[in-house]
Amino acid sequence: MTDDDPFLTHYSYDLSPELITCLGDNPPLEETVQLEWPELGKLTFKKPKLIVPENRHAVKALEEIRPYAKIPDVPVLSDDVSTLSLHKQLVSTVKDVNSFQLEVLSVMCRYHDFNYAERNFDNAEELRYCYSVHAINHVVKSRDIVVENNNKQDKSDDEMRDQGLTRPKVLILVPFKDCAYRIINMMISILSPKENFNVVHKNRFLEEFTGGELAMPKKNPKPEDFEKTFVGNIDDAFRIGMAVTKSSLKLYENFYNADIIIASPLGLRMIIGVEGESSRDYDFLSSIEMLIFDQAEIFLMQNWDHVLHIMNHFHLQPKEAHGTDLQRVRNWSINGLSKHYRQTIMLSSCRLPHLMAIFKNRCLNYAGSLNVINPIVTGIISHVVCNLKQYYHKLDSKTPTESISQRFDYFIHKILTQIRASNEKHVLVYIPSYFDFVCIRNYLKTEDYRFVQINEYTKPGKVARARDLFYHNECEILLYSERYHFYNRAKIRGIETIVFYQLPTIAGFYSELCNSIIESDCGARNITAIYSQYDACMLTSVVGTQRARYMLTSDQKIHMFHSGT
Repeated sequence: MTDDDPFLTHYSYDLSPELITCLGDNPPLEETVQLEWPELGKLTFKKPKLIVPENRHAVKALEEIRPYAKIPDVPVLSDDVSTLSLHKQLVSTVKDVNSFQLEVLSVMCRYHDFNYAERNFDNAEELRYCYSVHAINHVVKSRDIVVENNNKQDKSDDEMRDQGLTRPKVLILVPFKDCAYRIINMMISILSPKENFNVVHKNRFLEEFTGGELAMPKKNPKPEDFEKTFVGNIDDAFRIGMAVTKSSLKLYENFYNADIIIASPLGLRMIIGVEGESSRDYDFLSSIEMLIFDQAEIFLMQNWDHVLHIMNHFHLQPKEAHGTDLQRVRNWSINGLSKHYRQTIMLSSCRLPHLMAIFKNRCLNYAGSLNVINPIVTGIISHVVCNLKQYYHKLDSKTPTESISQRFDYFIHKILTQIRASNEKHVLVYIPSYFDFVCIRNYLKTEDYRFVQINEYTKPGKVARARDLFYHNECEILLYSERYHFYNRAKIRGIETIVFYQLPTIAGFYSELCNSIIESDCGARNITAIYSQYDACMLTSVVGTQRARYMLTSDQKIHMFHSGT
């Protein structure tokens, strides 16, 4: 490795007192630079902005002994793979990357945090390849430095500090076993250009991470994106540790002997446990240097609390030594500054407030962050082909908490009142949050509305009965949860009106449901959606960037779109 290798420049130096102070501010003072690259498009680069005091003689004296870490410059697009400072073990295998992958690797390999919300089924494998290369590159470089220092006797204590408080360096969070299966196969192909490369416990891995496929119906087939999402083994409770050596990849390693951990949020949550449990363990998260979220939007469909719980247990002081030689631990790790060295890579199919909050508030990398911010020209609303009037009702909420109660009040006093007054039938109410679902269900019960409900906890027999009652007009309203739709993508017959209590987390559900509305002679086929400024991400995905900006800033309270004309 050369002295200008991004790995060395990022991890070999301590942070200056000024930089620690800057990173500790809430919010930290940042510089923002707008970029535009051929493939990734428009990007926003943010890095810490230092305010250096005039009198800093003591700091300068220390810098002469050992330089402090430098805030990196604006990211530069690499010309080819040879300029990415890849480890020699990877140079022979990582050759044929396209221009999109080269841009992604240009960001990742320089250890900036990276938020990319345009993941899709076309570029999924390309992105998976990029972060697999980056993760392996990071691990083998770390290994080489440790081995080199093991063989040297005349180094000073500071020069020998090359490790974290625990061994695991990379954590990859994915929603299903099939995702992990694809990542590990990708890593094997990257690591094994020669026939003598050994994968330990490969047969066990194949047995446990394949099979279990969801049977797709031939009659009334599911949407294409559903089949691609739920391909392969869809078990969502798993974790696997891996150790990388020169000639092998060891699967099923104990976490404290592993370099890379691949897990689902639920699988990791089961290990971390909760306060009071005797068997809980989270020390392995103390020195994670690279955190990768892939298909992050699906975590919201599983249980977002698992992700938040995991984030709360990063970089805590380990309860046990786990065989660590403290004389080899980096100073910044001992001083509790590991969170400022961790690179976070967030890959999702859409911009969502939950993911943005994680990226903004829980990612404190001193190397700065890069966000892809391409505008959405038309939005998913352009895919609605039915002849529909779509009414968007705006809430003026001052806080996210206020928006919850205000949305509920508006729904029961405005929307429900109008439905009952106009004697509307076949009304589907789409509700993303289960908390909101329960509140609305309880209200409808107390007010004697004729309704049925379908959510992720409804048994199949009751689902069939609810759909039948709704179709035959024996009830006015069907309460329908987003999580149920994600996992089942049922075709609900008989819909004439849809009320989006909140816009869908996954924008494609909007057009899919709108296009399922039946042809009717009554002419009252309408869509109603409630939104506030805190729904800006979902609104943008549905109506497009320009229209969303106007709808959020306009004094007008109701906006109408007419599709299919």
